[in-house]
Amino acid sequence: MTQWAVQKWGVPVGERRSIPAGGWRSVGRPDVILAAALAVVLLPATLLALVQGTQPVAAPVLAVLAALFAVLHTLSFTAIRFPVASFAVASLIMLVLAVLPGSDGVPAALYPSSVAFLLCLAQVAIHCSRPFGLAALTVGVIGSALITLMSMRALELQTLWGLLVGLIALVSVAWAIGTLQQVRRQRADERERTRVEQAIAEERMRINRDLHDVVAHSMTVMIAQAEVARAYVRDDPDASTKAMSVVVDTGRDALRGMRRIVTAESDAPREPVPDIDTIAADAEGARSIETAVTFTEDGRRGLLDAPARIALRHAVREALTNAIRHTAAPRRIDVRMDWSAERVVTTITDDGGAGSEEAVTESPGSGIGLIGMAERIRSAGGATSAAAADPGWIVRVELPRTDTDAGTENAP
Repeated sequence: MTQWAVQKWGVPVGERRSIPAGGWRSVGRPDVILAAALAVVLLPATLLALVQGTQPVAAPVLAVLAALFAVLHTLSFTAIRFPVASFAVASLIMLVLAVLPGSDGVPAALYPSSVAFLLCLAQVAIHCSRPFGLAALTVGVIGSALITLMSMRALELQTLWGLLVGLIALVSVAWAIGTLQQVRRQRADERERTRVEQAIAEERMRINRDLHDVVAHSMTVMIAQAEVARAYVRDDPDASTKAMSVVVDTGRDALRGMRRIVTAESDAPREPVPDIDTIAADAEGARSIETAVTFTEDGRRGLLDAPARIALRHAVREALTNAIRHTAAPRRIDVRMDWSAERVVTTITDDGGAGSEEAVTESPGSGIGLIGMAERIRSAGGATSAAAADPGWIVRVELPRTDTDAGTENAP
């Protein structure tokens, strides 16, 4: 899921369990694994080469070099989150290593652990804009020339040319790999953006069809009753008054919102607008031997208009489905509605499941349901969020009340 989708909707898109309760973490990423593998393999090899040469490095210099190489490997990890700062520090360390002599007079910058610098350069190419990437490439090429120049006392001219070409090639390959990775990420983000926009457009189309039902039905009734009232205003005033009452009542119902739900299929049967008891029944219906579900209300129930009730039921259903699909049984889900004078806040919380991760249904989902839920709540004048909690997941839906009397029951 892309960061753009998270910022736009306030809900994660895609696999809901991919975001841990403690926030973003890098464990398991290929770049972290590569940096760790190089540190484990190259740092001991570098230290061993420094002490086993024909002219071993003096102890004080060896301690300085060991510290610099250790910091360089550490920077290969921090570059994943802070590429520019890590690359800048790594470049300074490489400059010092180019000046300090290693075993047999060879510059310390030519030892295996210097490969960690290439990881820092690649991270700049991956995460930063093209000018930063080109600047990092330029620094790498200049550093290659400087290292070659400092090796003139220990190597022959022909070897120096080969060394220069090889170092520049390594720097260029690291930059190219990082640039290609950046292009792949940009294309993936664009595909995700298109998918989210398409899902939003489809959800808005369904909402528009809902509104069309309300307007078409209500206006038909109002026009028919108004014609009756006009026809009988003199001959039968009681009938005329009754017809006008129907017009008024129908108009009020139309202002409150949708009367019918249009499901995903155009020929699907239509359902009446749900009330809070219907939403409670949905929660009860999700209860099973493997799933414990509770539904509680706090405060005096008030009125929600039809779009808000439809959106709320949609949100509760989506959250219940996700909680069951992405947790291992046995699990517990709590649905809670908190009524205040101006709004109702509904939270759906799961405990993450008590079973093993292998028991979770293999159905990652596309995240379209969460996008549709957010769009419906927004269209109804509310707000929604979904986030990882310790140890499960929590969905929060906030919708405005349409009444001012906290004691009024919610009419269907």
